[in-house]
Amino acid sequence: MKKIFAFLLLGLTVAFASCGDEKTETGTDWFLTPVAEVNGTTVGLSCQTRFGEGVLENTSVGFSYAAVVDNKIGAFADVAGSAVDGTGIAATLTGLQPETSYVVFAYAGLSTGRVQSAGAVFKTGQDDMPDPDPERPAFGTPAASGVTKTEATLSCTFNFEDTADYDVYFRYKPASSGSYDRVNVPTGTGTKTAALTGLTPGTTYEFALCADWDGQTYTSAAATFTTSSDGGGGNTGSAKYSGWPELVPEDKSNSDYHYAYHLCPDYPATGTKARNFSTCYSKSYRCPVWVAAPLHDCYTGDVKRTDAYRNDPDINCTQAGHWSGYTRGHMLGSNERRVTKNVNRDVFYYSNIGPQLQTYFNTGGGQWNTAEDWVDKQWRGLADTCYQVVGTYWENTSKVVDGTTIPTHYYIVLLKAKKSAGNKWVVNCSQGELQSIAIMVRHKTYAKNEVVKAVDFQSKGVFKTVAEIERLTGHTFFPNVPNVPKDTYNPGDWNF
Repeated sequence: MKKIFAFLLLGLTVAFASCGDEKTETGTDWFLTPVAEVNGTTVGLSCQTRFGEGVLENTSVGFSYAAVVDNKIGAFADVAGSAVDGTGIAATLTGLQPETSYVVFAYAGLSTGRVQSAGAVFKTGQDDMPDPDPERPAFGTPAASGVTKTEATLSCTFNFEDTADYDVYFRYKPASSGSYDRVNVPTGTGTKTAALTGLTPGTTYEFALCADWDGQTYTSAAATFTTSSDGGGGNTGSAKYSGWPELVPEDKSNSDYHYAYHLCPDYPATGTKARNFSTCYSKSYRCPVWVAAPLHDCYTGDVKRTDAYRNDPDINCTQAGHWSGYTRGHMLGSNERRVTKNVNRDVFYYSNIGPQLQTYFNTGGGQWNTAEDWVDKQWRGLADTCYQVVGTYWENTSKVVDGTTIPTHYYIVLLKAKKSAGNKWVVNCSQGELQSIAIMVRHKTYAKNEVVKAVDFQSKGVFKTVAEIERLTGHTFFPNVPNVPKDTYNPGDWNF
């Protein structure tokens, strides 16, 4: 029996990733609510949009979905084979878990970033049993649910009428290795389930239901699932806007911190505005704590530097922008935001400006500039977005200049998808499809021969893991991205 669903999520803690670039978690200016037509464990998805005819033809569009287990939303996966139908999007899901609730949203990858619909929820029906085959066992479509860092539940329908001795079992293994593990299940017709434990975090597994009978092994179609990362992004959804991968969670217990989330005031010219940067500012230190932003060529351009230094109107405390003996150093650089004059003006807010020494630190060939130049090579001219957090760190608070406590260190944390991820959004990537790295430099006056060149960043300890910066600062980076490999980095993944 077919059932039609088109209603918003109610009563759930929504942790799914919203990629809209406006200050809401959905792009409802562009999407209507998705509709799900359920037929057993097969679901037809459709979503009408307000985009003009032809706009979606050459755009990455689709649906993302996740199972809801014990009132918690699991890991999201993109639906394969989504297609544009006029001004709408359509796709078909098969092999879902029977009698299970799922959340789904539609998305479109625009030049300014990914925007998505509000979430909708549907519930699958009973899985139709495969037709019996008098000559061999018959299988339904295998599925995995309740996937965590180390656990997953497998299911698959099975039909076999022979009463002779035979074995039924699930076999599974990491997709990258060659040996299967096995979990036996009861024989007889019905839905077979197996609970797996002790899995490796951040790993893609393949599995199938099997039956050994009369000297032969019969198997269902193969399926896969990916466990979440042990060193992953932490509390998914704890940042203010869940669709912004670069965000750091607000520290609600720290009244000294003030936050602002800035959109581009006039980019793009029409439609949903792209986000510019987000910032955390310390009232007592009178200094930015961190600034988070996406890095992509769409933000660059040829407008002139505005030098529009001024207070951030969204930060409700005294801000500093002048220091004797220090220059005004951008956290998010002016050159990274030259698409329009107004976009550039906003990166001159004092909430994006830290005190920096000049001599071989914030000068051409200086240590901080060398780090910034290396970061530029990780995203300029490339298709994928790089997500960046630039921050300050105080090893001690002994240096105070013109009311500002001078940071002893500056750092940069980066995240991006590997080429092997294809068109996947970072939120939906496995750990093996993501790369992260951090840079930390001491804030001091350098001699020319003290400056560490980028090629020596690893050997000289300039490169750090994201986890190291988390331990030093107490911040959680990339909480909206479940599978970030925080405990390691591979220099070979990055451009030198």
